[in-house]
Amino acid sequence: MKKATWLLFLALISGKLISQTSSDTLFFRNGSIILGEVKTIKLGVINFDPTDANDISVQLIKLKTISASKVIFRIETTADQVYYGRLIPALKQGFANIVTNRDTVEQEIEKISVLYPFKDAFLERFSGNATLGYTYTRSSKFGRVNFDLSATYLTRKDEMTFGAAGIYSVSDTAFSRDQEDVNFKYNYYLSPTWFLTAFISYQRNLELGISRRYQQGLGAGNKFITTRHIYGWLRTGVAINQQQSTDNVKSGTLTELFGQVQFNFFRFTVPKISLDFSQTFYYSLSQKDRIRNSGQTNLNWELVSDFNLNLGFYNNYDSKPPASAISTFDFGIIFGVSYKF
Repeated sequence: MKKATWLLFLALISGKLISQTSSDTLFFRNGSIILGEVKTIKLGVINFDPTDANDISVQLIKLKTISASKVIFRIETTADQVYYGRLIPALKQGFANIVTNRDTVEQEIEKISVLYPFKDAFLERFSGNATLGYTYTRSSKFGRVNFDLSATYLTRKDEMTFGAAGIYSVSDTAFSRDQEDVNFKYNYYLSPTWFLTAFISYQRNLELGISRRYQQGLGAGNKFITTRHIYGWLRTGVAINQQQSTDNVKSGTLTELFGQVQFNFFRFTVPKISLDFSQTFYYSLSQKDRIRNSGQTNLNWELVSDFNLNLGFYNNYDSKPPASAISTFDFGIIFGVSYKF
């Protein structure tokens, strides 16, 4: 009797929501219901915009089921499955039905690792963040400006990422472009976890004696960790680069093998914190015993909606840098405020 009553209730609610496509619905295990808009699911938490109220974050374990049928979502699970569909309520507690263009799949809500609206409009498929920071020492009249910009565009099979970052020194008499990095990366997904990758980049690092370096690479990768709190990627392949030192010596074309490991750690309960870690290693096929490494670690703490306090650490190593290099190893800590879009 109880199951039949719940089935009738869901049918009535679902029918009403289909006719009133402006509202998604969260059904809680304690019997509460909230109308509004599903924004995202990440790391065991759903971000929801209630009608006539501020955004809220709810742990998935508290939900009985979900109704969100007004848009198509991209849904990733902890079992490395990817769906494109809408959510309708399920009879089983803790589950929701994913309705795709082929069939309907019953999915445990707690095992949804990522969910976000998959927009048809070109501009709405973009996401990213922009960071700006500045430090100044009055005694030396010396300041440093840093910026970091990244943007990602997604389709069902393609992922394109653009990144740009720079560190500049400013004084009363001089302006120095200490470090710059501009890159474009393309991933084509063969499956939910395996992908082909290609990239091009420009780099500048005065500490390592590099006036400019142009680099192109091809390879393959695997998204080997997909949980509610951690993502992990591995990439490997071949890269070629052409570099010019700060004393204007050109290297010609150099070939390298590369490997990259990347982790993203998330916590979307208060305080909302994310940690991004990436390290790339290069082994030269053109210069004997030359090994390079570059890495970045960023800690983000959400101050208010879409604005984060950012603390970053970068490291670069070259076992055989140009003769004009100051050191074989470069590292630094940067602070900034970032905006997420």
